[in-house]
Amino acid sequence: MVSLKVFEAAYCDIFYDDDEKVLYAKWNGFLKPDEVRAGCQAMTKFIEKNKIKYHVSDHTNLKVLSKEVQDYLTKQWFSEVESIGLEKIAALVSANAFAKATVDKVNTEAQIGTMKICTFARQQDCLNWFKEN
Repeated sequence: MVSLKVFEAAYCDIFYDDDEKVLYAKWNGFLKPDEVRAGCQAMTKFIEKNKIKYHVSDHTNLKVLSKEVQDYLTKQWFSEVESIGLEKIAALVSANAFAKATVDKVNTEAQIGTMKICTFARQQDCLNWFKEN
């Protein structure tokens, strides 16, 4: 795997897998709104510059998404990245029931055009989904 580090912080690691052509973000802990914005802004710039179509958002180490974070994602970021070409977001979900519930809530409330968002328990399932038409 050839990967390129895009962003690194205690709360989030973002890298691009050049072999799979997938942008990954691994989120950690209880996320503050400014942390989510910083990670998402780094991804937006990378997506736009490199014409990225697929993103895996790894929530396996995530605790809970606050209402403010949920609103930012559903009302701003999803439409922003869709408008620059992102086609699919695969969310790897946490075993933590509360974290999974907030991720599922964000994904079902997202008002997006043709971009698709789906949750998975395994990374390989995310990659397989990207290959589907």
